[in-house]
Amino acid sequence: MKEYIVFDLEWNQNPYGKEMSEDHLTFEIIEIGAVKLDESLKVVSAFSRLICPQVYRELHYKISQVTHITMDELKREGRPFQEVMEEFEKWCGRDAVYCTWGPMDLTELQKNVTYFGMENPFPNPLLYYDIQKLYGLFQKERGEVVALVGESGSGKTTAVRTVLGLL
Repeated sequence: MKEYIVFDLEWNQNPYGKEMSEDHLTFEIIEIGAVKLDESLKVVSAFSRLICPQVYRELHYKISQVTHITMDELKREGRPFQEVMEEFEKWCGRDAVYCTWGPMDLTELQKNVTYFGMENPFPNPLLYYDIQKLYGLFQKERGEVVALVGESGSGKTTAVRTVLGLL
């Protein structure tokens, strides 16, 4: 049975700008939000974890504005990236088809995996669906706007809102 993983990441960056970023890690993931769909595109499971930053321990002001996540929340509820990634990998399963909101999520996920010395769990090349592109095509073809509900800019809800809006 084919399963789809629709996921969205939130990440932090150096609060003092890109030129001050750590080599090979421009963005550090601070949240993974995802839903698992069955073959009939019904939501069967959800995944939402905060990640305690290990590199950029101060939130960039724009990240706080967009995600509404605070550093206190990340310190209190977040877990190390390696731990969350292992849990996410198990939750996804082996034969999942990945769907993301744009191509950057997969790129940054793989960069974080490499930076933290983990084995890349994804096949190369990783085939995936770009939900943002599909959403744009869906709107164009149908000639109407699909309303999405939920919090703005949070990985906890972006993936869910996208899926519900497209179904």
